[in-house]
Amino acid sequence: MSINYLTGWFVPKISGHGDVASAIRASSSLVQVERKNGTVVTIAPVSTPTLTETHVDEILGQGDATIICLVPKASHYLWSARTRAQDLGSDVQTMSEVFWAMGEEDVQGFLSKNVSYARRALGQHARVQQVQMICEASMRLVRHGGMPDIRVSVDYGYEFGEEALMQALERHPEVEVVLNSNPNGRFTSAALRHAENAGVRIFDMSSLMGALNNP
Repeated sequence: MSINYLTGWFVPKISGHGDVASAIRASSSLVQVERKNGTVVTIAPVSTPTLTETHVDEILGQGDATIICLVPKASHYLWSARTRAQDLGSDVQTMSEVFWAMGEEDVQGFLSKNVSYARRALGQHARVQQVQMICEASMRLVRHGGMPDIRVSVDYGYEFGEEALMQALERHPEVEVVLNSNPNGRFTSAALRHAENAGVRIFDMSSLMGALNNP
């Protein structure tokens, strides 16, 4: 898949961030962002359906980027792409992650708080041997004792309805479990029926922690 650079579109977006002093289009592929703390961050804003390791090599070949920002909400970055970028001194983040990261001391390595919470909590479960990230919002839980792996999509919502579930399954069609990481969220009856018909399970964190004890 080809890569589209969105530098012109990105400059006014990031310029409005409360922690950003200024942003300029440094090249056709890079935006230079000066934060109010004086540090400068170079961002490559891109659009592609699924960001891969090959894309990372291509993007960083255009110029050094502190962060490769995958802009479209419907797009994915493979976790292997993020690992590849980090090996090369860069990082891959979603637009949402970049906006959160602008307020952090170190902008690299930031992961959505909803996903990082789920990753940490599930990794501490006694039955979970390893959490293997698949993309920015899905993971494989490798369990002890020969219990089958479970592929989990992480979402966040208050009223988690049928439409939200359909969107989750469209984004992550390979998962067996959809997790709503919002501790105050609830599933509608329509979402529960759709999950049953689709052959997937939907849980909040507490329920999933219990279900991990079962085959």
